[in-house]
Amino acid sequence: MSIVGTRVVRTEDQNLITEGGTYVDDLRLEALSGAAYAAFVRSPIAHARIAGIDLTDARAAPGVLGVFIAEDLGLEPHDSGPVKEPWLADGVVRYVGEPVALVLTEERYQLADAAELVDIDYDPLDAVASIDAALAGETLLFDGTDSNVVQVSGAAAFDDSIFDGCDAVVTQTVINQRLAPAPLEVRGAACAWGEDGRLTIWLSTQNAQMARGQIAMGLGVGEETIRVVAPDVGGGFGAKIGADPEATVLGWASKRIGRPVRWTETRSENLTAMTHGRAQQNTITIGGTKDGTVLAYRIDVVQDAGAYPRALFLPARRC
Repeated sequence: MSIVGTRVVRTEDQNLITEGGTYVDDLRLEALSGAAYAAFVRSPIAHARIAGIDLTDARAAPGVLGVFIAEDLGLEPHDSGPVKEPWLADGVVRYVGEPVALVLTEERYQLADAAELVDIDYDPLDAVASIDAALAGETLLFDGTDSNVVQVSGAAAFDDSIFDGCDAVVTQTVINQRLAPAPLEVRGAACAWGEDGRLTIWLSTQNAQMARGQIAMGLGVGEETIRVVAPDVGGGFGAKIGADPEATVLGWASKRIGRPVRWTETRSENLTAMTHGRAQQNTITIGGTKDGTVLAYRIDVVQDAGAYPRALFLPARRC
């Protein structure tokens, strides 16, 4: 019997209807017993030099197990396209929401108070807040570069000669606005090192295999050392493919303090710090004859890849 036209219920749907999903923050596992709680202190400024960080009061706050910044990690910055991205901001912040410090506490309710005590002195720099500003190059996000362009693809394959012989050529620029994916469930992770020396990380991810490779590379260990478990994800829309830098930092922190660590971001944190999408400027040119026959067309796409471009093979961006 054909299923065409028949409602097909997915195998997981019944559990979601009757029991609800089990997301990272819902996990109650023996392996996570005694877990510390984590929060990231993020930059409120789009572009600035970090003039100083004072952790004294934060480290003395009730329940604090540790407060860490870039210099504590000892991890090599990871490749983000043609530039290097630090796991925590190191010297410069380049987008609103960039993580600068990690706070660990005994109880979740202690996180907000401790995070507020992290005193960061910022020296603001000019922000690059649009595609046109980035292309103008008056402000460069990275020292030692001569432009904000990180990749050019396909330019050699197109030139205006394709419109030779056209009776009419029409050009229009269309803005494909930047957007926040806003999944139902925000990002979350829980991690624990086992007695066998392996890290298990429960992660809200759309691709556990990719996440495993990214976390292993970040920590400088083999992939066989990392086990990634993806509970119900609660929406991702491409923004939860693989693992964001926070997951690697949490794995490092769990080993540093010798106990499991749990992290769930806030909704406002998600809207600012999660990978964003679109943000394109598309210029379409179409040429043809007087009778309406299209002879040639081209599209020039300028993609806002954000401060640290992680996905240049398709339209995607990082804050």
